[in-house]
Amino acid sequence: MKRWIAFPALLISAMTLAAQGAWAQSWPTRSIRLVIPYDAGGPTDVLGRLLAPTLAERLEQSVVVENRGGAAAIVGANVVAKAQPDGYTLLLGDINLAVNPSLYKALPYDVNKELVAVSLVAAAPLVLVVNTATPVKNLQEFIAHAKANPGRLTFGSAGAGNTTHLAPELLKAAAGLNIVHVPYKGIGPALTDLAAGQTDLVVTGISGASPLLKAGKLKALAITGDKRAAALPDVPTFAEAGTPLPDMSLGSWWGVLAPAGTSRDIIQKLNRAVGEALNSQELRGKLAGMNINPMHSTPAAFDDFIRAEATRWAAVLQRAKIQPE
Repeated sequence: MKRWIAFPALLISAMTLAAQGAWAQSWPTRSIRLVIPYDAGGPTDVLGRLLAPTLAERLEQSVVVENRGGAAAIVGANVVAKAQPDGYTLLLGDINLAVNPSLYKALPYDVNKELVAVSLVAAAPLVLVVNTATPVKNLQEFIAHAKANPGRLTFGSAGAGNTTHLAPELLKAAAGLNIVHVPYKGIGPALTDLAAGQTDLVVTGISGASPLLKAGKLKALAITGDKRAAALPDVPTFAEAGTPLPDMSLGSWWGVLAPAGTSRDIIQKLNRAVGEALNSQELRGKLAGMNINPMHSTPAAFDDFIRAEATRWAAVLQRAKIQPE
């Protein structure tokens, strides 16, 4: 008797899976939302707006960028984590996905349970910039300047836990500095205030700082990574400048994620589309111009990467004595 009762349930389950498979095959049939968890103007926003049209060509549907900044990228990540898992809401996430679990005692989402990895997208070094009026010519002079003014200098960031926050914290620990953190909703406002002389230091991606560097409102003192950037050939690495930051060897990274429960077929379609977009010579040329390196991966490899980053940064934050809020 139980077998006869179970048969309809099995049939319904099979029919549901078949319907889901057919629906996934027809995806996408409307525009896709790409959530940027920062305000407009920063590196993540710039990358997202470059990626979106190229990705749209591959998917044959428009990809609309939506900025949802605030709370160290938590707001934007939560929007995607709570969205319908239908492939129409995506996140362009970054290091905050790996760092926030160690920075905050409670998050409104669980990155391991409510978000699913699609692919790594890119990585880029970070550059330390100061206002041109700052009386220093290089990194060591800035360190001496900061030591002569303990607790009086400030650095802006795109929010707690962002690379723009962690890199200055690592510099503070390496050089024994007392510089006050001023978090913003995005790196754009932080750079604007730096150019206006409201803060003293920002560490950010080249793409975000480039316009102000070209305008002569900021000057670059050092860059992360093991080699100089083609876009800033005269700027030394932190190691060359005398203060290595080995924990910031990669700098920034970005990847696409979807709500957990999204069909595996859709994830695979998205992954292929991201890979094809990143192979576009036009997009690669634009990324190269900003010293951003394309980095396509499988969903599993990106998932492993996020978990490894979370473990690494938990140890870094502990060494830097940064306590969860």
